[in-house]
Amino acid sequence: MKISMVRRADALGRVVLPEEIRNALGIAKGTSVRLTLDGGRVALEKETPQCALCGSTENLCVQGENAVCEKCVNSIAKI
Repeated sequence: MKISMVRRADALGRVVLPEEIRNALGIAKGTSVRLTLDGGRVALEKETPQCALCGSTENLCVQGENAVCEKCVNSIAKI
């Protein structure tokens, strides 16, 4: 699916993502997004939480920047 729209940056440099794009990406209020600058283009993608130790996206026990999955929590508990 290709969606293309033009938006102006406000005085603080902010650009509002149109509802159609937010919906297509599953971005709701409070959703973290990743912005990547690559050769003059900006890519925006919904951030997927993953375990800080193994990279898994399954069974995360601790949310946020330092998420840890249940398997790693159990492995650490055995140490």
